[in-house]
Amino acid sequence: MKKQLFSIATVLTVLFSACNKHEETNHVQQEVVLVEKANPEAVPQGNSLDKLKLDQIIISKLESNNEFHWENVDMKTLWSAIVESDQIVAIGYQPADAGDISSKIHTVNVQAGAYKKVHDELKKFILEELNETASASVQWNDILIEDDPILPILTLRLTDKTILTKLRNLQNVRYLEPMDYWPNDLNRAGSGCDGSTYALSSIDWTTVTPGALVPWNFNNQNIPTAWNVSQGAGITIGVIDAGLSTSQSLLGSLFNNGDSNVGRAVSTDYTLGTSAYNSCTHGTSMCGLAAGPRNNQNATTGVAYKSGLHFIRAANDVVLDASSEKTATKNAFIKMGNRSDVRIISLSMGTPFGSGVLKDGADYANNLGKTIFAAAGTSYNLTSWWGVIYPAAYSACIAVTGVKENGSKCASCHDGSQVLYTITMERNTNSSRNSLSLPASGTAPTYIGGSSCATATAAGIAALVLSTKPNMSKAQLMTCLTNTAQFYPVKNSTKGYGNLNASAAVNYAIANY
Repeated sequence: MKKQLFSIATVLTVLFSACNKHEETNHVQQEVVLVEKANPEAVPQGNSLDKLKLDQIIISKLESNNEFHWENVDMKTLWSAIVESDQIVAIGYQPADAGDISSKIHTVNVQAGAYKKVHDELKKFILEELNETASASVQWNDILIEDDPILPILTLRLTDKTILTKLRNLQNVRYLEPMDYWPNDLNRAGSGCDGSTYALSSIDWTTVTPGALVPWNFNNQNIPTAWNVSQGAGITIGVIDAGLSTSQSLLGSLFNNGDSNVGRAVSTDYTLGTSAYNSCTHGTSMCGLAAGPRNNQNATTGVAYKSGLHFIRAANDVVLDASSEKTATKNAFIKMGNRSDVRIISLSMGTPFGSGVLKDGADYANNLGKTIFAAAGTSYNLTSWWGVIYPAAYSACIAVTGVKENGSKCASCHDGSQVLYTITMERNTNSSRNSLSLPASGTAPTYIGGSSCATATAAGIAALVLSTKPNMSKAQLMTCLTNTAQFYPVKNSTKGYGNLNASAAVNYAIANY
């Protein structure tokens, strides 16, 4: 009898265990990872918009709103922009219930947990959808451009309007945007790379020991007076730009020349191309302004002439229009963010079209404590109506623009509500006579204008301030700069707190921190 009861109990136990396993299996199978939005958009009907119509819609939105974000256009416009560009689309993803991840994107682990599940489900979904209608089997590598190992971003070559619409309708998709759209009537070639050929005026610099030239506008920011207190020692400035010249030894073997002989280091990297060097002179000018040596070669000095320098090439010119440039700039932000020696980042490039990819990169570096100075924008050809460009317009960045001696906006500079600081960098009567920096080769100074040079100069000033109290927080650094700026405590509607005052800022840091 006991044996019979034991057998019954054993059978029941086995059945109960089997039921539990079945329920667990069903639970795993029923887990929902990809969640549709409450009010999904319909798949666009008919053909995509032609380029002329598409340009008209997008330029109109940019002109009327003074900003542009892809999430604010309908699905047909978005799909058309993908089709009419290089057909590369960026997908920012997250768990459906994650909310705004901007402040915590640096903590995301895309290699495990909830983000890995979303990543894998998106990959599975896209491939299944493609292979339902494809004449030949589509593999992941057939469409993959970049699977970011750090940030939750997939970059794919994808034009199917049904799949794109379904993706945009997911709560898991933070953004879905074309990476390469650019209107036909806007210049996108070589911007900022040619350098100035304007004849130099000898009254636009002064000579200081041991034989360096000080650009005229440094005095407008009280930079030479600040040098009595700080020269930027112990701080490394990160510059993200379009390339360095191989021929400028003052950013290479002579980086420690003259009064800059303090054992500081210059290093280079690249996230675009195969080298940090190219023919564009812009990066050379920006590095020269921020941290060029106080030399004995009769060349211009930089603002923080005892600071270290880390340069990353991320573009071909200053207009971030190509897919590869946006991706490379994002990756440069990640690299800068992960370097413990870099405290300040200067970026004098951008685009008028909002980019989730650029924002993610800037948020990542900002969250890791980097102070990012970004150019508000410089006009070329038909672009004078642009407001503050991206990524400068994002809150993770400090937007800087240039002004004339009288305080009016420089001839080619952008301004707007996102601008926080300005730098005097252009003569009142001659827009060709602006700040001065190192040339691609040799020592004869070259004029460099726009919000680009204002940004690099501001980054150098920040390094002077931080050098006085290296342990100060980012918030404290910002207080030093803001509380001593031209318009403080009243913020101007288009020029922020106005011109930085280097001398006042370094002395404020010493007195208060």
